[in-house]
Amino acid sequence: MDLWAYARGVTLDFSRPGKPTDNAFIEAFNGRFRAEYLNAH
Repeated sequence: MDLWAYARGVTLDFSRPGKPTDNAFIEAFNGRFRAEYLNAH
């Protein structure tokens, strides 16, 4: 992924470990997705 991003001029930015509030939108999405789809099976 690093090579792909570098070749296309994309800067990768990661949230800090253990800090889900850094990206609350995606954390909420992941929780809903898991509850509705992944845990259903």
